[in-house]
Amino acid sequence: MLRFACPKLKGLATMMREKYDVRNKMILRNGSDADMLKVEYELVRINRTIARHRRNCFQCKPYPALAKPVASGQGQIPSEKSFVSLDIAS
Repeated sequence: MLRFACPKLKGLATMMREKYDVRNKMILRNGSDADMLKVEYELVRINRTIARHRRNCFQCKPYPALAKPVASGQGQIPSEKSFVSLDIAS
């Protein structure tokens, strides 16, 4: 059984599992194309909602320190400094 740190993510996962069950039942009984499209649309919508939730929820981010954006323009990395400062004698 899966463990969820975030109760909202648990609810979204349960909702997605239910939609997959509905889709599988429709496949077994040869459901209409329109109904299948509705179920597939709901699966995509829930999947996007879960992805958005994981990006924004502090409980769902496994390593929040790694998720911080890196500031640009901090200079050169040490390995580049040696190549940039070379003087070429002509």
